[in-house]
Amino acid sequence: MPTTASDRSRCFIALGPDDDTRARLAALGAGLPPARLLPADLHLTLAFLGSLTPDHETRLRAALAPLARALPVLDGQSLELWPQPARPRVAVASFSLPAPLRRLVEDTQGIVRGMGLPVEGRPFRPHVTLARFKAGQAMPDLPRPMPAIPTARFGTLGLYASAPAGSERRYAALFRFDLA
Repeated sequence: MPTTASDRSRCFIALGPDDDTRARLAALGAGLPPARLLPADLHLTLAFLGSLTPDHETRLRAALAPLARALPVLDGQSLELWPQPARPRVAVASFSLPAPLRRLVEDTQGIVRGMGLPVEGRPFRPHVTLARFKAGQAMPDLPRPMPAIPTARFGTLGLYASAPAGSERRYAALFRFDLA
């Protein structure tokens, strides 16, 4: 039976990296402590949504389709520990924010707002999460010097949801559009 947004409590809109970018980011993540994400789970989140109804999913599919257009290559910036380097929850690869990506984020947030869904108040910071750390876990040993972040291309725009407990993957794509 196909997965739907109503099956999931944590949905989000994200860009999926192309195969080359996914492989390079996965290689970067392989040098991090054991909480790294699977290559198939790597993505760049544009908007967190929470729980969705089937109607929301249908409306999002129609509204996001016209936004699926090619984006420029994103320049890699740095490997960062969030929210605080001394007590990180995640290790992320951060990227530049060119005007076309900024417009895509603004358009996506407009769609989300127009559907009556909340939009995060924090400024958008383009990044891909490479590893997650358990609460209270000691500061992980990171490679020194810090590795360079590669440029990145993204090939899809889609709606994702947290995968069911016990799944190998952390996220499941509910739908995706190729970026033209």
